[in-house]
Amino acid sequence: MSTTLSASAPPHPPRASNPPNSAATQRKPRRAQGKFSRLVLSSDPEMREALKLCLLAATVYLAWFILMPTVIVPQGLLSKELATLFMTHEAISILLFYPLVRSGLTRKLHDSALVVPQIVWASLAVVLAYALTPASRAVTLQTLSLIIVFGFMSLSPRAAIWTGGLMIALLMSLLALSPWMNLPRFDIRQQTLTLVTTSFILGMLTVQSYQFAKMRKHVLRERKKLHAALAQVQALMRHDSMTGLYNRQGMQDKLDQEIERCLRSGHSFSVAMIDLDHFKFVNDTHGHAVGDEVLQGFARCARQVLRDTDLIARWGGEEFVILMLDTSPADMASIALARLRHVLQGMQVSPQVPDLRITFSAGYAMWQRGEAIDHLMSRADKALYQAKNDGRDQFKLAEITAA
Repeated sequence: MSTTLSASAPPHPPRASNPPNSAATQRKPRRAQGKFSRLVLSSDPEMREALKLCLLAATVYLAWFILMPTVIVPQGLLSKELATLFMTHEAISILLFYPLVRSGLTRKLHDSALVVPQIVWASLAVVLAYALTPASRAVTLQTLSLIIVFGFMSLSPRAAIWTGGLMIALLMSLLALSPWMNLPRFDIRQQTLTLVTTSFILGMLTVQSYQFAKMRKHVLRERKKLHAALAQVQALMRHDSMTGLYNRQGMQDKLDQEIERCLRSGHSFSVAMIDLDHFKFVNDTHGHAVGDEVLQGFARCARQVLRDTDLIARWGGEEFVILMLDTSPADMASIALARLRHVLQGMQVSPQVPDLRITFSAGYAMWQRGEAIDHLMSRADKALYQAKNDGRDQFKLAEITAA
């Protein structure tokens, strides 16, 4: 299974010890950038997306927090008292939402980025600003549209309708209560037209947000179905359809993984190659249907007898391979094979032929550090043929040979 340099050549110019564009000079900055990114945005992909939304909102709040005392108040667009009120709102927003999400406390929530609470919190401030700051009312109404867009990428369909409806309800409540609130420069007729028009626009954006959320939900559902189907296809590619055991490719992958594990841990493992005795006679005498039952019966027996950590594959035809983890010394593998041989002798393997009993021949080998899979399997295969040549219904330990 299986250049020498010419003596007259001119000397090379000395190499620069640290080329300016070498990977070595870039490694530390990139590593620092990676650590900073993990610190700010986490290494969890789902949490990273939530934190990006929080940082986007925090950036907007920070910009307003800086503009209040430097631009808006000096130009007389807002009183110091109101500026202090809104700066307090912005400070709370910056210090509350991002740290809360980054801490992981919201991770199990459906709205892990706290998008709905952030929209509600921002909408209350915007409507209040619209009522109290006549000079910035046009900009304030545009901010409501921006808040709806903020939720486009993450809100569920129900949350999209709920948050959009809340904004419209806040504006309509402001309009209804304005005659009793003594708001500055608030012309009820002009504001009615403005707020109704704005509510219509917000309603259209809410519908778009709802449709977008439905489409995103559908895409996510289809993606999950695709991943499930892909996992099923991969499982079928790695398993034998008749016995349900690993197939040859599946066992090859497991062997590669086990070698990597043993190289790290210092442990070892054994493989056994098994051939069912006189299987051709069973097929010729009782038919292929009984032969299939024999293969299935052996697979069932092996799963029952072997440890949960042991893996078995149908290698091809009536040949099977068992991967036995942490079997050092090799006698531990022989104990497992002896137990399987004993149980199989008294087991019914074919309901169609109840009295039929089968035996097997096997060769087993313990992996040696640094040994290739092909060499290991070749040693086990030679031991298997030795067992068959010595009369079958037995198992042999493979000789250790040089790779």
